[in-house]
Amino acid sequence: METLRRDSGERIELMLQKQLKERFYQFKAEVAQRPFFCVTIAFLAGLFSWTFPVRLVLSALLRLLCLLLGPAILLMGMLKISELFSEPTGRAPDTGPI
Repeated sequence: METLRRDSGERIELMLQKQLKERFYQFKAEVAQRPFFCVTIAFLAGLFSWTFPVRLVLSALLRLLCLLLGPAILLMGMLKISELFSEPTGRAPDTGPI
């Protein structure tokens, strides 16, 4: 039983290594076909990371998330309340097994 798991694990690992090599060779071929485009992308990524440090980018994303999270939670609460009041009054709401 354990050897079966080990064999399947080794097969998965070999398959992942093969896929990684194939993707690496595809990337090398693309870089060889369009070197100036890849250099431009790398330059712009470096310029962006130098101009806007990761700390500033992450703090801006966190501020945006916090700004949008409050109204989203409020909207979810309003939807839940409307669901509770829209149920028929003849039966108790289903709370699941006790």
